[in-house]
Amino acid sequence: MEKLPPSSRETLLRLFGYFKPYWKIFAGGILAMVLLAASEAGIPALLKPVLDGTFVERDPFYLKWAPLALVALFLVRGLAQLGSSAAFAAISTRLMHRLREEMFERLLSLPTAFYERTISGNVISRFTYDVSQISHAGIQLFNALIKDSLTVIGLLVYVFWLDWQLSLFTFILLPTVALIAKYVGRRQRRLSRALQERFGDMTHILEETTRGHKVIKIHGGQDYERSRFDRIAKAIRHQQFKLAVASTIGVPIVEFVGASIMAAVIWIGTNRAVEDQLTVGGFVAFFTALGLLFSPVKRLIKLTDPLQRGLAAAESVFALLDELPEQDTGTRQIERPRGELRFEQVRFRYPGAERDALGPLDLTIAPNSFTALVGASGSGKSTFVSLIPRLHEVTGGRILLDGIDIRELALPALRRHVAFVDQQVILFNDSIAANIAYGMQADHDRIRQAAKDAGALEFIEALPEGFDTPIGENGVKLSGGQRQRLAIARALITDARILILDEATSALDTESERLVQQGLERLREGRTTLVIAHRLSTVQKADRILVFEQGKIIEEGTHEELMARRGAYYRLNQAQLFGKHEGAADV
Repeated sequence: MEKLPPSSRETLLRLFGYFKPYWKIFAGGILAMVLLAASEAGIPALLKPVLDGTFVERDPFYLKWAPLALVALFLVRGLAQLGSSAAFAAISTRLMHRLREEMFERLLSLPTAFYERTISGNVISRFTYDVSQISHAGIQLFNALIKDSLTVIGLLVYVFWLDWQLSLFTFILLPTVALIAKYVGRRQRRLSRALQERFGDMTHILEETTRGHKVIKIHGGQDYERSRFDRIAKAIRHQQFKLAVASTIGVPIVEFVGASIMAAVIWIGTNRAVEDQLTVGGFVAFFTALGLLFSPVKRLIKLTDPLQRGLAAAESVFALLDELPEQDTGTRQIERPRGELRFEQVRFRYPGAERDALGPLDLTIAPNSFTALVGASGSGKSTFVSLIPRLHEVTGGRILLDGIDIRELALPALRRHVAFVDQQVILFNDSIAANIAYGMQADHDRIRQAAKDAGALEFIEALPEGFDTPIGENGVKLSGGQRQRLAIARALITDARILILDEATSALDTESERLVQQGLERLREGRTTLVIAHRLSTVQKADRILVFEQGKIIEEGTHEELMARRGAYYRLNQAQLFGKHEGAADV
C-alpha cells in the first residue's frame, strides 16, 4: 500500500477519531481478528507435526489428537470470523448514522450564501454515495490492517523459523509488488474524486428533471434533458471503467509474481528435502503457508482502491462539516418589539462581487406601518428584506430593531418576531395542518384562523380530508395559488410583529388576491408589514412606497405622491396600465 500524503493522513486520523466512542466494540473486534489471524497461521503450523508424526514417525499421539486439533482450530476460526464481522458491522452502521446526523445538523446551521452557491445534487450525493464509501472503506481497512496484517506477520514468522534461507529467496520479488501498488494507488485516488463529482452532477440532473417535469413536457425539453443525462451517464461509465481497470491491474501481476515464487519454492524445496535439510511435513507446511500468504497480501495491495475511495469521500464529507455555520454572536432577547426598523448606512455585497448589490441606505420604517417595495427585477428588493431576519449579513452599516442592532440579538430571538413568505414557496410532504403550523405547536382553531386570514379556508374545507389532506412533495397536489396561500397562512400563524411578503401574491388570481388583501388589512394592525408585489392593488394602499433601482432607493412616498411626481414609479404604473411588460411585472 502506498504512503499517504500529509492531507490524506490528516483525513484518516480525523476519521479514526469517529471510532473513539465505540472503543469497547472495537477492542472486541480486534481480539476476534487476532484469534482469526492466529488460526490462519496455525493451519500450516499444525500440518508439519501431523504429517511428520503420522506418516514419517507413525506416532499414535498424532494419530489420535490431530483430527481433534484440526476441528478445534476451525471452530475457533469460525467464531472469530463471526465476532469480528459483527463488531465492525456495528461500528460501520454507527459511523454512517453519526456522519449523516452531523452533516444534517450542519446543513440546518449553514447560511443562505452556502445554498446559493452549492448544487443540491452534490449535497445529496455526500449523504448517500460518500458516506457509504467511507463505511465500505472502513470495514475493508480494518480487516486488512488488523486481520490480514497479523496473518501475514504470523505466517512470515513461521516460514522464516521453518527455513530462513528458503524464505529469504522467496520474498526477493516483494518490492516489485509494492511499486505496482504505489502506482495503482495514485491513479485510483484521482479517478475516485472525478467519479464522485460525476455522481453529484447526475444527482443534480435527476433532481431538476423530477422537479421540472411539467416544464420539460410542455416545452418539449425531453431531447435536451436526454442528451444532458446521456452525457453525464457516459462520463460516469468511462470513469467507472477506468477505475475498474486501475483497481484490477495489480491483481494479474501479483498472481504472475506469485506463480513464479511458487515454482521457485517447489524447485528449491524439493532439492533441500532430498538433501535432508527439510522434512516432508516442513515442505508441505512451508508451501501451505506460502499459499495462505497470497490472499491477505493481495487484499492488502487491493486495499488501495477502497482506501482511496474512502479518503476522497471523507474529504468531501469533512468539507461540508467544515463549512462555517451561520454567525450567531448575539445574546440579547426581545420579548415583544414595537416593530420599528432603522437602516443606517446599510450596504450589502455578495461574496466575490466587485460592487455592492445594495446601498448605502438610510431610512426608518415606523412600527405598525405598511411599506411596499417596487422596482425592476434585480433592483435589490428581495436582498433588502432578506437582511432583516439576517438571511444575509450586512456588509456595512447596521439595522436596528427598536433601537437594538439586530446582530446583538440571538438569531432565534430575532426570527421569532419576523414572518417571511418568499417568492419561491416551499411546502413539505405532510398534511395541510402540519404545513401551516410548521415549526410550532398550534391547536386546530389557530390553524383554521390563519387559513381563513390567508384566504385558504374555502379550498381547504372543500377537500375530502380537510386540514388532514396530504399535499405531496412541495404541495404538488395543490395549485400555485393554493400553495401561495398556505405559505401566507404559515407566516400569519406565527403572530410575528414584522411581516415580510416577498412577491407573495404573485401566483394568485384576482379573487384569491382580494381574499388575501382583506386578511392582510385586518392583520396589519400591530404589525410592521413589508410587501414586494406585482400588482398595483397591493401597493396603492401602502403607507409608504419605496422604489428600488440598482440597489438604491430612488423614490419614496405614498401612491398619490409618487404618481404626482411622474418619476420612476409613475412610469412603472403607466407601463402596467397600458399592458407593457417592460418592468411592469416587478411593480
